Amino acid sequence: MASAVVIESRALRRRTLSIRAAANLLSVSRVVLSTIWICAFVLDSRQWIVLGAIALCAALTDLVDGPVARLSGAPSPLGRWLDSFADVVFVLTVLTCEAAIGAIPVYIPILIGMSFTQYVLDSIVISRAAAPVKSRLGHWGGVVNYILVIALAFSCEFTSLVWLAFACAPALAIFYIAAMLERVIAYRAIWRRESQHSSVRDWRAEGTSARSARCKT
Repeated sequence: MASAVVIESRALRRRTLSIRAAANLLSVSRVVLSTIWICAFVLDSRQWIVLGAIALCAALTDLVDGPVARLSGAPSPLGRWLDSFADVVFVLTVLTCEAAIGAIPVYIPILIGMSFTQYVLDSIVISRAAAPVKSRLGHWGGVVNYILVIALAFSCEFTSLVWLAFACAPALAIFYIAAMLERVIAYRAIWRRESQHSSVRDWRAEGTSARSARCKT
């Protein structure tokens, strides 16, 4: 009986590791796709069918890797970090290439890079979390990023999408700045909560010292 339980436990562990590995491979595929995008630019092969296929494949892997990881029970912190880094590598690669040819204002990839840097610092330094901290605006920011990437991929065939991207650029900049400000407000709430906890700990420590002194007398 015990042997059967051990065998079943090992089988479950192997299944969990296999599912997480599959999810991680889906995330890593976006880094590979970003390399293919760069090659298309270097070789001057900016065809909408090529770039569109790359953008749609990247968006599909971003949609699928999370649900796949959740099949294992709970996504690992490593997998969640890998998902986030793969997203920003792909999006920044695409938008930097597009900004280099004037398809989008250069401040868009700069703001996305700043937002992601703040996101990492927020998760590691401020929140001291093992996995990326979820953000409502950050989630929608990721959706907006992929919509922008897909639009630019098909702009080779539909030039009106370039004008649309330029027209929406100021609104996108405001959105990214709002996402960063949301985290700043969250910092203030965290610092206020920690200062209150510190005050309570100090008050309790002082109360303990006073009681100890009374007991001695």
